[in-house]
Amino acid sequence: MNSDDSKDQPLFISLIPHLMGGEGHILPYHGAVRRSVEYLGWQYQAWVPQDADPKLEEIGDRLHRVLLPEDLEAEGSMVAKLTRLPQAMECGNVLARQLQPLLNNGENRPIILFLERFIHLQLFAVWWGLRQLSASNRKRLHFWILYRRDVHLDQTRPLYHWLHQRLRKLLPPPQCQFLTDSEPLGRSLQNYFRQPFTVMPIPHTDFAEVVPLSLQADPIVCWWPGAPREEKGWSVMRGLVSSPWHNSPKLKIIAAAASGLKSNSEGIEVHLIGDRLTREEYTDWLNKAQIILLPYDPEAYAERTSGIFTEAIIAERIPLVSPGTWMARELKKYGLEELILSWQSEINISSEISKVLKNKSIRQKMIIMSKIYRRKHSLKNYAFILQDLTKYFA
Repeated sequence: MNSDDSKDQPLFISLIPHLMGGEGHILPYHGAVRRSVEYLGWQYQAWVPQDADPKLEEIGDRLHRVLLPEDLEAEGSMVAKLTRLPQAMECGNVLARQLQPLLNNGENRPIILFLERFIHLQLFAVWWGLRQLSASNRKRLHFWILYRRDVHLDQTRPLYHWLHQRLRKLLPPPQCQFLTDSEPLGRSLQNYFRQPFTVMPIPHTDFAEVVPLSLQADPIVCWWPGAPREEKGWSVMRGLVSSPWHNSPKLKIIAAAASGLKSNSEGIEVHLIGDRLTREEYTDWLNKAQIILLPYDPEAYAERTSGIFTEAIIAERIPLVSPGTWMARELKKYGLEELILSWQSEINISSEISKVLKNKSIRQKMIIMSKIYRRKHSLKNYAFILQDLTKYFA
């Protein structure tokens, strides 16, 4: 699109205060953000903790290990977390020191700070750093904050509300932009904060190659992806592999080793794989699976998105989800209610899975949904919305 050499193009800085040990989609997400930003011809940098793993190829070669390696997300009571305010302030001090040379270099290019995974203490650290910059320096600065969680229901919601007010004083709209990746979550956050939210696509789907789905597999390969957590249905999965099923077809459950799943049934085989997969390994298991098991907690995922669900749809793998979740709402848009299961009810999951695989109507609807998702949740569409946000630049 635009030339990388243009000094008028924005400098886009991903702030990544916690890399989660590479767990989940944090690295693929920021890799996709980098590719979208560079597609626009903007300059990209990722600011990560000073002790970050040297192997972060997915983000690219634009790494700057400049943030303090303080774990502001460590478990603890709300009181314990508040005792970390001094560490959060020091994180903000370091951020300010890193920004000042960029803002005093005589250039006019806008600088965009992007934060997409955080808790209140990390947002506080950014605010603390920004308040140390002069008003003239802040004129070039833009802060784009992407929410994925329903913080409006959290005990800490007053802190987020307070921080929003303070940030808007430092960076008046439209310099401060609020984003999310879920339409229902966006509406809820907008109602709580009384500020507009822009809904972004889920961009880390460009890896997905559609491999033909095997409909006659025996055993049927069912993957429960990701780290084992209760909100992702750990107890449901323990119950599933313990059910005394003997009928055909047999199921082969793929899960992370940390789940500790063990089968007590002749009809179910459990195969445990590594807790941390490379992108290639992840793609390989996605292509091998016929069914993606997503028995997520409806309360936790009522409005939250699932990157795994989105990737499964694009790869044309059949997801089975819980009622009352964002995923269930998405499937209903395409007439795929058959893929919404009440996991706690006394049903034969093996039989349900077999019926789903044999249903030609489900297959046709999945293909339609996959095509629409491939357009919506793409690097190009993500880049288009980023570009649209710059219309507010002076």
